[in-house]
Amino acid sequence: MASSTSILVVGAGPAGLVSALLLAKNGITVRIIDKDESFHVGSRGFGVQPRTFELFEVLGINDELQKLATPIPTMRAYKLPGGTIPAKTWDLYEKGDVWPDRPYANGACLGQDLLEGVLREHLNKYGVTVEVGKGLTALRQDDKSVIASITTFVDGKATDEVETTTFEYLIGSDGARGATRKLLNLTFEGETRDTDGMVWGDVQITGLTSDYWHIWGKPGEFTIMARPLSPGGDRFGVGITGLNFDPTELRDPPKAEGFIRNETGRTDLEFGEWTWLSYFKPNMRMVNKFQEGRAFVVGDSAHVHSPTGGQGMNCSVQDAFNLVWKLALVLKRGNPSLLASYHEERLPVITQMLHATTKLYTHTVAQEKPSENTPPQSASESGWLKWRNSALEMYGINYRFSSIVLDERDTRPKDTEDMLAHAYSGYEGRGSLCAGDRAPDAPGLTTSKGETTLYNLLKPDVHTILVFGDADISPQLPAVVSSNFQVFEVRCTGEDISLNGFMALVDGDGWAHRAYMVKPGDRLVVVIRPDTYIGALVEGKGLTRYLAQLKL
Repeated sequence: MASSTSILVVGAGPAGLVSALLLAKNGITVRIIDKDESFHVGSRGFGVQPRTFELFEVLGINDELQKLATPIPTMRAYKLPGGTIPAKTWDLYEKGDVWPDRPYANGACLGQDLLEGVLREHLNKYGVTVEVGKGLTALRQDDKSVIASITTFVDGKATDEVETTTFEYLIGSDGARGATRKLLNLTFEGETRDTDGMVWGDVQITGLTSDYWHIWGKPGEFTIMARPLSPGGDRFGVGITGLNFDPTELRDPPKAEGFIRNETGRTDLEFGEWTWLSYFKPNMRMVNKFQEGRAFVVGDSAHVHSPTGGQGMNCSVQDAFNLVWKLALVLKRGNPSLLASYHEERLPVITQMLHATTKLYTHTVAQEKPSENTPPQSASESGWLKWRNSALEMYGINYRFSSIVLDERDTRPKDTEDMLAHAYSGYEGRGSLCAGDRAPDAPGLTTSKGETTLYNLLKPDVHTILVFGDADISPQLPAVVSSNFQVFEVRCTGEDISLNGFMALVDGDGWAHRAYMVKPGDRLVVVIRPDTYIGALVEGKGLTRYLAQLKL
């Protein structure tokens, strides 16, 4: 069982906060520290992909975030000199449609500071607060614990005040420059674009409409962007990116303002308060392994990339979801071999994500003057600030190749190489559903408490079992693990009366049967993991086999 100090989370960005909140929801005691002495400000990583909203729904924070999120603005580029006559208007992403099994069709903008604020509020409900001004400065491990040195920081510098505490596990989420990765001696393989630089910040601008995401650029050199932070407001997220262009001096607000006025020709713009302004070089890197002993890395501690494609925060959330349910199960049931699947599952996904976003990076700067007369590109190509890769929505991410998923319905020999190659992009258009895939949503389900959707029923602290047909799984669900599962009997019609002691779901419109490719009357048991991926598609005694793979 978990001790009074089970897990230390180092770093209180989205990855760390989601990890801590998931642990708290699983009943695991957690401490979360951050070396910074105040909470982050600014929009920073602001893109939320549709798949991430599904995870936020399971986390119980989606309703609040939907009120704070705004649609991705339509982009508009302007002719130079002058900077006021539109040259091209387009959408960064192609607009999608809502499907019954995909309730979120398009991404949205949500400032990282707003997201972190909501996560902290929910974490506080479990009696967990972020300890600011506390950083990890040393760690060592043995077979049963992690011994961490937690140092107090003042004005960004370590003091002599050091606390040494023992934890069962440690999660490093303190970013690419953080201490955890370095203390674990993990490599950070990839590249840094040393000849390029980026400046990002949030600022008040008078004289600019909030109707568009405004773009100015000098072909082959740089792009200036101003994205409205809210409809009808006067605050904008500003970015200056370039190829073979390194604007180190533009981290100074007056110089950034002068550059924007001079290069856009918009001398009429008036700048107010800068909430934040930051400079960095594009990095495309990842660790060689996501686990070292009893310590793990998630989010930017494990992988960094350019902002193109809006994958950073979203991948960080998936890291946390993938890791935490396994940690919680191990702490409750004591089978640490399960934890190796975190590295096994996330490494191929992140590798391919980095490849995709690096390919998009070259399209942050126009190579020719934008024009409405430019021939349209095919849907598979990515043009200047135009992301045409459906994998960015993250619906295709899957773990079909994983050693801890079980599929008895698909009896074809496994092509592991092919499955690894599709870990990030998925199998869109193939009309298949296998163990390891994202669990599809299903609307119009009726319970004794009324109508609901499947994702409203999923929980981050238990597996969800859907029983189609008349299979009785009670003998396969030992009492020792029953508290880690919730079971629903899915039937086409009839009353919501249980046949085997489990809650009934009436699938009157058949959305669940279609999503899970089950014909009425057929027997199938679907096991959905706490991270909302399908752990098993089984018949007969397959549930026992799946539990054995989890070492339960």
